[in-house]
Amino acid sequence: MANLNTIEGRRQRDLARVIAAQPPVEPVTVQLMRVTAFTGIDIPNWRYKYDVRRAQVGTPPNYVPNVTTNALVEPALSVSELTNTVGNYVSYGVLQATIPAGFVPQPIPVGTYVLCVPHRGTDGALVWLIVNTQAIDGVCT
Repeated sequence: MANLNTIEGRRQRDLARVIAAQPPVEPVTVQLMRVTAFTGIDIPNWRYKYDVRRAQVGTPPNYVPNVTTNALVEPALSVSELTNTVGNYVSYGVLQATIPAGFVPQPIPVGTYVLCVPHRGTDGALVWLIVNTQAIDGVCT
């Protein structure tokens, strides 16, 4: 225990408080997840919040992925959708004005397996970021 009657003791106490107040560092790992639901958070700009559940690659010879038993449903955002409100972009370098007629950006379908990385929001809460490109659905003419 630091001697609080000294400057060094008070400095150590204050440093311990600062360290204790920091959120834990999220390990830099990636996780296979399965999309279980999506909710529109900015429909005009095709932005969605996703619910994902941890998954695992299956066994040989087919390696069919499966959802981890009793895994929590966790929030996720698509990295490609984060800038959809900046400069009329739909995803990486795709402008709304350049999407051909008959094509409409789509959310990631439920049941899709995605690769996610952990991230902390400005409120300190954990949110998974989905590493992907945005799907565009339509018929070529």
